[in-house]
Formats: sequence, structure tokens, C-alpha cells
Amino acid sequence: MVELGQVGVWGHLDSLPASRLRAYARRVEELGYGTLWMPETVGREPFTALGLLAGETRRMRLGTSIVSIWGHDAETTRMAAMTLAEATDGRFVLGLGVSHPHLAGKLRGHAYEKPLTRMREFLEAYRSAVYKGPMATPNPGEPAVLLAALRERMLGLAAGEADGAFPYLFTPQRVAWARGVLDRAAADAGRARPLLAVSMPAVLEDQAGLARDAGRAYLAPYLRTPNYQASWELQEFGPDDWEKPGSDRLVDVMVAWGSAAKLRESIADLRAAGADHIAVIPLDANGVTEHMPVLEALAPR
Repeated sequence: MVELGQVGVWGHLDSLPASRLRAYARRVEELGYGTLWMPETVGREPFTALGLLAGETRRMRLGTSIVSIWGHDAETTRMAAMTLAEATDGRFVLGLGVSHPHLAGKLRGHAYEKPLTRMREFLEAYRSAVYKGPMATPNPGEPAVLLAALRERMLGLAAGEADGAFPYLFTPQRVAWARGVLDRAAADAGRARPLLAVSMPAVLEDQAGLARDAGRAYLAPYLRTPNYQASWELQEFGPDDWEKPGSDRLVDVMVAWGSAAKLRESIADLRAAGADHIAVIPLDANGVTEHMPVLEALAPR
């Protein structure tokens, strides 16, 4: 199983100009975080941005969480992943996901259909894609592949055809459920224990009103997303919870807030539930994801 470190950092990284982005990555590594993750939405292209950071870091892993299979064909994805594997001496981790209907369809012009089948086909094509570029010496091998997985069948695919899963917006109870699904699927396939990485939005704020305002600002784009609504329903939330601006109950469970000690307790809860790696999403008062004071307070070292 690839070693990501117990705690990492996740962020859109779009609030920082390139010069500050480089400094941010260096500081995240100095603080001892194991992996820096970057998603793909409508901001920076993550393969390019992580390539920019490859030369700024020496130990920390760099990962996509996630890139959409609707936005990249399998050949291009493998070329990008192997290029970053070389540039980082094996520190790159590839996170893949099926994204959401509005992003695949309205934004990219694809028909969002049969996401599980499409992911299975993509993984097969990715593994067989031709790559003849140079490799680092010594050869670090293939980058680990994690799947964004919210439901049982995608978790099963992550255990059987990839190296693990990276679900999003899960309660500790749902993390424990995912751990069980992954482990059973891996055992059935005769494979090693899969990696389970999860994210944790975090607000360093003791005042409930201010903390929830930050959490709501961050969660706002997800409240209208059918995939997350379906996932939350399985976690015993309902339409009243994700109706704008989001219920206190939903915000308090999806976004950790409070003192540094309380945030560490939330990390510990996710670890106890079975997560191998927790990617902290450091939120400022406006829900922006690059708030260094959170990372300073929670630094592993």
C-alpha cells in the first residue's frame, strides 16, 4: 500500500498566484504533511499545476483528487501520470472520479451515463495505454490510483481494480462502512488491503456562528449536487439538510470546527473509523481552501 502519511492537505489552490502557490507547497511540506491534493473543477488544470510544484517539494507526495474521466482520455491521463511520476521521483498519486452530471454534461458536453461501467472501461484503457517516455532512475513504477467512491459498487471497483478509494464528505460512521466494503471486496479478489483516504474540511474557529458561516460557504456548491444528496441520504440526512443554506446538523458533521484540539479529535475519529489518510481542507472565514493558520495549528511536526 502506498504511503501517503497519516495527514495531508487538500485544496483548490486557485486563490494563490503562482509565486505564492510555490511558497504554499513548500510550507505544507515543511509542516510535515504527507500529501498535497488538488482537484479538477473549473480552475487550474491539476496535472500542470502539480508539475509546477514537483520542483518545489522533495518528500511530500502530490496527488489529484480528483481528475474527471470525462475530461481526459485514458492515454492522455497515463502520459500525464507517468510524466509526473518521473518529475517527482515516484511521489505522484492519481485520483480519478466520474464527477457529476452537470460538470460532465453542461460543462464538457459528455453524456453522463453508466458511471461505474465508464470507470471500469477507463481503468482498463489506462492500464493498457502506451507510454514510451523516460522514467526516473531508479524506476518508481506505476503511480498509485485511487477512485472517488461514494457507493458500494464504486468502492468495490476501487478495491478490485485500483489501489484504494478517496470518498468525500463522509461521516466517521460512513468511513467505517467504506472500510468494511473495501476490505471485503479486496479479500474476495485476493488483493492486498486497499488504501482509504478521506478529506476533512476544517475551520479553526470556536464561535459556532462564524464557523458555520465558513462551512456553509464551502459546502454551497455541493448542496445542489445529486450525487452528494444521494450519499447524504444514505448517511441519514434529508432534503431539509441540504436545502440552502444547509442545516446546522449537516454543516456540523461535514465540516470540523473549533479549537486545534477539537480539530485533532475529528482527525482521530476518522482514523479510528478506518481511514488511512486524512486530507485536511483548511478553510478561512469565506470557505476558501488555502488557509495556512489551520495547517500551522494541525501540523504533524
